[in-house]
Amino acid sequence: MKRVFLDTDVVMDFLTKREPFAMESMKLMEYGNRKQLELNISSLCLSNLHYLISRTENKTRAREKVKGMLKLVETLSVHKSTVEKAAYSEFKDFEDAIQNFCAAEHGIQSIITRNVKDYSKSNLSIQTPKEFLTEFEKTK
Repeated sequence: MKRVFLDTDVVMDFLTKREPFAMESMKLMEYGNRKQLELNISSLCLSNLHYLISRTENKTRAREKVKGMLKLVETLSVHKSTVEKAAYSEFKDFEDAIQNFCAAEHGIQSIITRNVKDYSKSNLSIQTPKEFLTEFEKTK
């Protein structure tokens, strides 16, 4: 089964049904639910999701949505080594650097994000949800 790492923006698209991106994120989650893909996120992602959703909805809804995500994805730990690599990297955005090195440290070679340019310093495969789904659906 193919392992992929989801950036926070893709998960937010799913949880908030953010258009025009909701359908692609829903497809990714469905493939994960059917065990056709292993979906991974970082522990940092869960913290960010809770914060963002609690600002637009409320803390109770944010907590419920985080609990729901725990059933759909594997949560990867962010270690000190992850943060160190991010801090000394050439990534412009520190959070994206943490996400990148978290995926890499856990042996995941593919990150799915809507912000591909933010990962220009990455050695991993970086694709939008649409690009990934187009390729994935050809091979399944």
